[in-house]
Amino acid sequence: MDQVPAAASADVREARLMVNCLRANAVRIGAVLSGSVLAVALSGPAVAAADIGLEPTQAPRGAGIQLTFELPQERPDAHTAEVRLDLPADLPIAEVYPMSVDDWAPRITNRTLPEPLPGLHGGLMTEATESITWQLVAPPADDPAPVLLTVSVGPLPDADRIDFAVTQTYSDGTVVRWGGPDAQRPGPVLTLGPADPAAAGHGAHHGDSAAAAAQEPPAPAAAGSDDAAGTGMGLLLAGLAGGAAIGAAVVWWRSRRHRGGVPADLPGARADADADEGELVGTGGTTPWRLTEQ
Repeated sequence: MDQVPAAASADVREARLMVNCLRANAVRIGAVLSGSVLAVALSGPAVAAADIGLEPTQAPRGAGIQLTFELPQERPDAHTAEVRLDLPADLPIAEVYPMSVDDWAPRITNRTLPEPLPGLHGGLMTEATESITWQLVAPPADDPAPVLLTVSVGPLPDADRIDFAVTQTYSDGTVVRWGGPDAQRPGPVLTLGPADPAAAGHGAHHGDSAAAAAQEPPAPAAAGSDDAAGTGMGLLLAGLAGGAAIGAAVVWWRSRRHRGGVPADLPGARADADADEGELVGTGGTTPWRLTEQ
């Protein structure tokens, strides 16, 4: 039998050893990769950043509505201590008022408008809100809930959308910027739809509020006042006419008494000799009586 050379046997052993090493390395690399993928899959939802909430997200142009901003609490060892809402300078809103929220104190910063804007209830506004800053004025809870801040705004401008910028400051100094030029996260957006025709006559749109008021129908109370005045005048004239007729009858009766006494056929009437001349005492009440000539 032919014998394998010693050099060839050494090469075979070395090749087998290399194959075994590659297999072992492949198993270790696969285990490491599988563990990394599993760790990322499990930790992904926990580290995902939340978005700032806005309710509602749509509104008609020219309307007046209330907007509620919801800010998440994302710091495990801190709480939200300050929130600033910045309104877009290129889309001014005539009236912006923060609504009352427990434990939060608002501060409003205004700016002068280049041109006045009609307000929600008529009149022209020469200033508009530039920003609102809320400060937390009460101790936070052990597990702080999301921050809910409500703002009343209107009339909404003639645009497709309003992009708000919100700056959230935590008690440990961490600042999160939602929207705006230095945004770290997407900011809240309000989508604007077609204007509501019912709000067109109440100064809801940009334009001449005096002209809009002139187009409104006259108040029903004005017509009612004219009718009441006409009715009152008619009653007054009727009363005067009735009084004149009664006065004429009394004068005629007195003249008749001077000439011939009280008529005999006057039911319920009598002449009182001790009474002043011309006094007539009748039955009173609703009993009818009449004056007759003798």
